[in-house]
Amino acid sequence: MLYIAMLIVIPLLFSLLFLMLNKKFYTLLSYLQFGVCSLLAISLFFSNPITNVLQGTNFLTLKAVFEIVEFSICIYIFYLSFKNSKPFVFLLNLLQVILLFYNLIFIKSENSFYFSIDKLSLLMLLIINIIGTLIVIFSRGYIDKYEEHRKLKSRQKTFYLTICIFLSAMNGLVISDSLNLVYLFWEITTLASFILISYNQDMEAISSGFNALFLNLIGGIAFFIGIILFKTMLNIETFSQIALCGSLSSIYTIPAILLLIAGFAKSAQLPFNSWLLGAMVAPTPVSALLHSSTMVKAGVYLIIKLAPTFSGTRLGIIVSILGALSFLICSLIAVGEKNAKRILAYSTIANLGLIICSTGMGTSATLSAAIILILFHALSKALLFLCTGEIEHTIGSRLIDDMTGLIKKSPTLTIITCFGIVSMILPPFGVLITKWICLEASKNNLIVTIFLVLGSALTTLFWIKWLGTLLSYPTLTLKSSIKRNFNIYLPLTIFSSLIIIAAGMLSPIYSYFVEPEILKLLHLKGEIIVNFDNVILNTGAFNDTLIFILLCILLVLTLTLNKIFGNTIKLKKIYLCGENNDDENHISFRNGFGTSDDAMVSNFYFPKIFDEKTFTKVGYLLSITLLVLAFAGGVL
Repeated sequence: MLYIAMLIVIPLLFSLLFLMLNKKFYTLLSYLQFGVCSLLAISLFFSNPITNVLQGTNFLTLKAVFEIVEFSICIYIFYLSFKNSKPFVFLLNLLQVILLFYNLIFIKSENSFYFSIDKLSLLMLLIINIIGTLIVIFSRGYIDKYEEHRKLKSRQKTFYLTICIFLSAMNGLVISDSLNLVYLFWEITTLASFILISYNQDMEAISSGFNALFLNLIGGIAFFIGIILFKTMLNIETFSQIALCGSLSSIYTIPAILLLIAGFAKSAQLPFNSWLLGAMVAPTPVSALLHSSTMVKAGVYLIIKLAPTFSGTRLGIIVSILGALSFLICSLIAVGEKNAKRILAYSTIANLGLIICSTGMGTSATLSAAIILILFHALSKALLFLCTGEIEHTIGSRLIDDMTGLIKKSPTLTIITCFGIVSMILPPFGVLITKWICLEASKNNLIVTIFLVLGSALTTLFWIKWLGTLLSYPTLTLKSSIKRNFNIYLPLTIFSSLIIIAAGMLSPIYSYFVEPEILKLLHLKGEIIVNFDNVILNTGAFNDTLIFILLCILLVLTLTLNKIFGNTIKLKKIYLCGENNDDENHISFRNGFGTSDDAMVSNFYFPKIFDEKTFTKVGYLLSITLLVLAFAGGVL
């Protein structure tokens, strides 16, 4: 029980330290938090699965504390909605309060709380406590510049306090076996998300924060009704009982569908995706922590835990189509985006859709792919979000076309960003391998296959466009970048290293973290599920060792050639087939009308073809239809 308590309490202690101490101690606190929380999570790696039951006086005390926290959250949301004139948020919160009272008075539950740290929980704890605290370190080199550039009144105490509370809640969420406990921590992450999205305190930030709060309250209400129905219809109160219940049918699928809706909302799947796009107004560390690597993973974590209830059923087919639909629609929209953070946001929604699609297909291979993708996506997308934030501070823009020449201005940052992109689309990294597995497994469902093939092709397209822009040389001589900040580049270096290590250890990761969870969820008897050493479901072979050797040779060769010839390269001015009028700031030419135009090089975005509004409406229509079909299948 000590480990359980420490995972929740230690981040809370750091939140108090950030609140009470002066800003000059924040850097020290961030490194201490990284060390303590990472070591705590890693130490669990060497222990057996942990299961604890809290009963008696300790249970009653903790239950009273948790009830106070739940109602305090509701009171605070009432205050926020009244202060900012948000009647829909007020009404949803009122419904939530009614459900809390109903559960408290009429629903009899066991007089105990259950906690469990299985292999999937341990993987999530490593993601939360290593990635999350590295992002806190990055914030020490980022947030001062962020507030200075935007002329914001400093709110760093609120920033770090909320992030630490969020990390505590995420730890609590993934170690809780009791559904009521999961719901409590679920709602804390919702409120933390609102506070951090609204960080800038301008109209756009507050509006985006309330949009996130509104949609996640819908998910929270669905979650709580689902908990009540699980208890009253099936006498289920824990994830462990869900794992034992097997596939559900008829009306008994309804509580599972309600929890699935909560998972869709938290992971920003269609039709709930708008909150994550709005969340990009927040500081980049918030985007990396809450809306890419950690909080949205709570949604897919819940859906994976629910896999036993719909594995091999019609509901599972609908879940897989819904995930594939989000993957395709968001990949389509990302092709037409110029803003790097919006590309990352749509890519995040798409990859979470791929995880959900894999889970819905319900085979041992696709569930394995879903769990592995959680890890690789968290690492790569955290790295890319942080790189984008630093690029914006380096060149003053987050538009892709403005990143032309970054390889000359800030080569280290460019190389790290390019590596992050490569880790999303090329072998031997886990994102590509999991896509490969999903494509092979989808051969019995033509709709899912088509969605995955098209989505994968479009994903490669928007990543390659960005990669090409980053590696293109400038048309003008650019000054060197400002001095590198250690607090910025240390997390970027560690993330890059972790991606390489994880790719090299894919087979051990599968054996230790994934296989035991699949055996438990699908009630298998210990057979080998997937061979991740070389062969991926007979679709082809990746020789990881050979690929890594070739990558290392190319890296050494590139650095050597750059060292030898780098200083001798002379940039030539572009010949524009006409009269050139260039100065230190730009190159221009005289056009056919006799006026001067700036010379520009840009990607093609096909705004009329990849229209965001059109595809979003199509996605809403199709996803809502599928959800209605899921409910109809349960009722009928």
